[in-house]
Amino acid sequence: MNQETKNKTNKDHTKIGAVIVLIISAIVFIPFGGEAVFEAFFNRNKAPVLGSYDGTEIRYEHGSTFANAVSNIAEYYKSMGAELNDTDNYRVFQYAFQTTVKDMAYLDAVKKAGYSVPESAVNRRLVRYYSDADGNYSPRLYNQTSKSDREEIRKGYEKTLAYNRVEEDLLGSDTGSMRLYGLKTSSKEAPFLSDMGRDTHSFSYVSFSTTSFPTEEGIKWAKSNADKFIKYNMSVVTLADESSANSLLKQLKSGEMTFADAVSEKSQKFYSGDDGTLSRPYAYQLENIITDADQRALVVALAKDELSPVINTAQGFSIFRGEGSPEQPDYSDSTMQNVIMSYVKNTERGYIEEYYTGIAKNFIAQATLNSFDEAALAFGVTKRDTLSFPVNYKNSSFYTATPATDEVMNDLAYDADALQKVFALKADEVSAPFVLGNNIVVMKCTGITKDSTETDAAQLESKIASTDQNSADRTLLASDKVKDNVWLTYYTQIVNLGD
Repeated sequence: MNQETKNKTNKDHTKIGAVIVLIISAIVFIPFGGEAVFEAFFNRNKAPVLGSYDGTEIRYEHGSTFANAVSNIAEYYKSMGAELNDTDNYRVFQYAFQTTVKDMAYLDAVKKAGYSVPESAVNRRLVRYYSDADGNYSPRLYNQTSKSDREEIRKGYEKTLAYNRVEEDLLGSDTGSMRLYGLKTSSKEAPFLSDMGRDTHSFSYVSFSTTSFPTEEGIKWAKSNADKFIKYNMSVVTLADESSANSLLKQLKSGEMTFADAVSEKSQKFYSGDDGTLSRPYAYQLENIITDADQRALVVALAKDELSPVINTAQGFSIFRGEGSPEQPDYSDSTMQNVIMSYVKNTERGYIEEYYTGIAKNFIAQATLNSFDEAALAFGVTKRDTLSFPVNYKNSSFYTATPATDEVMNDLAYDADALQKVFALKADEVSAPFVLGNNIVVMKCTGITKDSTETDAAQLESKIASTDQNSADRTLLASDKVKDNVWLTYYTQIVNLGD
């Protein structure tokens, strides 16, 4: 392909604006002549398989839709001045795979519908393709293109038009201010979406982190639940099946085998180390190992050197042996304190949240008597202020995002209940304490405004169209017909070309 044609192609690419638009436009079907990203693979006997659609494999081989897509998307990036690394190339392959799946699905739909692209429509596209910088058809450009290239380009446009036929039937086609066929939307949709983001609120807030729960409070809870922290001294041997465990128990009782040999030769060691000592000896841990309360009662009552019957444990079947008396919790011992705090933080989140909620309620009482700022100072917490922003659950691109200033605000954007609470506040009203991630939060509404900035209608329409397209893409790619092995194939076969 001559240089003028290549320059024309690059100019067309820069007009696209984004890779996703490149994919949507189906321009990747046109073999522009870009270099293969991994040319070395084309010299191998077997082309890598990136996945499949409806049972048909998608391979990286010369002349395939996937290979053309890889080359053209990579060329687009390069035309924008990007230097591609392995991660970038993976994205190129992923985009190319998604495009190829859409190609296969859409063209299959066209075939089933019995539609064929009119030759006149293809010719109109080709006239534009072989035009000069002034937009006029150039016989010189046409004649300088080899016959084989002209045939490939024609086939590419035939595929593009067939692809567009399906896409436009599904999603519609804009001609000026008139939408033709496909997905229909109300004329009030854009104004509705625009108005939704106009009411904005600003806030002051403080937070109490639940990750800093005091040890003395954990011990206080543990003293009210002391049975959970009794430590049992025993050994255990565990086998995979009940029959083998029963046979072993007979051997142990008869003296045919010692417990130490049973641990060494028979045990799966799910609940012990090499010496057979129970590795999860606290009462709350035994509750997870032995779920049956009656069997658990038998085990914890074992005298020294006494053997339990075969016990059905969470993993396998176990025989326990008593090694000494149970130990009551010593709350002054640092090891016991660590055990308690680990348990409380992992399993008693509600208790911790209740503790900090109580502190937050005291904060609110202080703020009511004095001020929000004075209460923050008195409680040793930092008061933070936000810019004004609208309700925007999960930070939709249609509206101003929730300010991501810290952990609290990051969590707020993805918590529908919390957003509902704080945006229901009137100006100067203080919220009740609420849980947000790892924090108990108190917010005060410091202002409510209505944004009067004029919405860019064209930009909003573009976002709506993009959202429709992305939804259609996600639905297709989630189909059971799609088998995506791009990540595995790329990193095991393609990156390591020399392996």
